[in-house]
Amino acid sequence: MLQSLDALLVTDPTNIYYLTGFMGLAPDEREAYVLVTQDKLYLFTNPLYREQAEKIIQLPNNQINTNNPIPKEYIEISRENPLAIQIKKVLDALSLTRTIKVGFEENNLTVAEMHALKKDLDGFNLVPTRNRIEELRKFKRPDEIAQIKSACKLTDNCFDFILTKLIPGVTETEIAWEIESYFKKRGAENAFPPIVAFGKNSSQPHYSSSIRYTLDAKRSLVLLDFGARVNGYCADMTRMLFMGLPKTEWKKAYQALKLAQQKALSYLAQSFQYIDILKNQRRKISGAELDQLVRKELAKFGYPPYPHSLGHAVGLAIHEAPRLSIRRDEELKPGMIFSVEPGIYVPGQFGMRIEDLVLLTENGIEVLSKSTKEMMIL
Repeated sequence: MLQSLDALLVTDPTNIYYLTGFMGLAPDEREAYVLVTQDKLYLFTNPLYREQAEKIIQLPNNQINTNNPIPKEYIEISRENPLAIQIKKVLDALSLTRTIKVGFEENNLTVAEMHALKKDLDGFNLVPTRNRIEELRKFKRPDEIAQIKSACKLTDNCFDFILTKLIPGVTETEIAWEIESYFKKRGAENAFPPIVAFGKNSSQPHYSSSIRYTLDAKRSLVLLDFGARVNGYCADMTRMLFMGLPKTEWKKAYQALKLAQQKALSYLAQSFQYIDILKNQRRKISGAELDQLVRKELAKFGYPPYPHSLGHAVGLAIHEAPRLSIRRDEELKPGMIFSVEPGIYVPGQFGMRIEDLVLLTENGIEVLSKSTKEMMIL
């Protein structure tokens, strides 16, 4: 993670949570910082979080080096003892006869914050970095996998519950509220605002549910895209439902979509089970390759390419690396968890998407979303 650096300043709240377990009241604000050196992790936060921070530093830190957990230290910051001064004290202790290289997350730090750091940390070499922590987050530890599985199970249970609420006359926002309420009553949160789309609204991949639209008793379709967040870790699943007798074109589209997604899952499973005995290695597969395979499959049925990637990794954030996109040739490896979610969209008429979370293992794949994908007619 440090590579050629002497220290790395971490400012992204999600990365800080990953490294320490610290989560403030307002995660979008600067409530904590982390400085990682070769032999210690420093957590900086204000007195409001003193008790939480003191508990955190007592726990072993395995995220950076699983074989040799490094110790942590809590350093309090305030107006009288600002962050830059406290960081400088730590770095001064490291600085002997050479210039210390300090990395910072260039995708997260603002220009104003960067200028302030340069002023206050004069004499240190500040180096922009990208995705140092995100590269670690690509591969889920056993405890992370367990949390994501819990989130997926709760999402599956919520789907069964929502089936009882999809009655004629219910609004999209009422169903979205039922999903959120279900999670909160069980100590969880939404991983993202639920997408509940009735009828033609489903043709918009990232649709915002509305109170204006009610479920038609005679003939309609329902797209549900939602997921629970359990102890910070996300689930993500999309399912299609039909109210009344589905139109012939809906049936054809759904069957094509289901076959295309299954082809992707089967290809993944076969690729990760295949071992070249002569070379003693697994066949390599990329997200771009998988995305292209599904697009070609849907094109055989005459459907246009979907306007998003085939999938994305999921963890502490709902969208993580890698992406399964024809635009990004990223290799898929054991330990990754990502969505597989092809879609068919006919603007102004209807849209469909089927989405599961998949865990890649040394022996194949494990589909974490268990809800049925058989055509369901309410």
